[in-house]
Amino acid sequence: MRKLLLICGMALFGLGQAHAQLVPGDYKLFNHLSAGVSVGLDGIGFDVATPVTRFLAIRAGYTFLPGIKYSTTIDLDGANQKIFIPNEDGVYKADLKGKLKMGNFKLLVDFYPFKLSSFHLTVGAYIGKGTLVSAYTPDQIVNDIYRGNSGIELGNTNGSIFEQYTLVSDEEGKANIDLKVNGFKPYVGIGFGRAVPKKRVNVTFDLGVQFWGTPALWTNVKYLDYYKEEYVSGYNKVDKNRVTNSKYKDVKDAIKVGEKIRVYPVLKLTVNGRIF
Repeated sequence: MRKLLLICGMALFGLGQAHAQLVPGDYKLFNHLSAGVSVGLDGIGFDVATPVTRFLAIRAGYTFLPGIKYSTTIDLDGANQKIFIPNEDGVYKADLKGKLKMGNFKLLVDFYPFKLSSFHLTVGAYIGKGTLVSAYTPDQIVNDIYRGNSGIELGNTNGSIFEQYTLVSDEEGKANIDLKVNGFKPYVGIGFGRAVPKKRVNVTFDLGVQFWGTPALWTNVKYLDYYKEEYVSGYNKVDKNRVTNSKYKDVKDAIKVGEKIRVYPVLKLTVNGRIF
């Protein structure tokens, strides 16, 4: 009887070990599920994954970078002082606060070209808000009679009225500017490791790029519309071709440089655990 119990125990242990590690036939349509936690250039991420076949797997999740805040002071001494409000010390300066924002849902498909290989090719997309960085003045900096109407002249003030291009405040007299990219960001990459582990736990590595389009600065601007022949004022993308004032050439140059950065690298490690 003791021998029989010993044999049964060994058989059950062997069966348990067989189920603890997957074999080629185990990767079938949605028959397993894993969860993962990642860290990398795209931020901190949480994933779930499931196989489609032994050659394909689907990953879905969310990644984010913790909100990084910063603050500085901008000097308004060179601007038209009748437009702006001095601070408590009578100096024409303004507090500027900012925040880095990056959060995306992701849907990725892994292709494993070899039988139960760890090497994979990945295609998919990151989907989220297009705003990467926001900067704003917490207090009103423009006088009531000029708010939303006057400000910093980015266009050539000595040229025709069509060259006028003014950085203005919002309706509350506050300034704000955002750095934006596309909300839908296609992704391609390579990696090592299976999102659904053969054993209970594994580590995977991914290297790829997000295609996030042409970065652009958005803020409140006022200009004369060429076609409507009337002034337009509101939250719009800053047109570098209308920044003709030589005093703000650095703004135009910064936009030119930023527009060339159209991809974002992704390098990350993920710890995966198979749920079933």
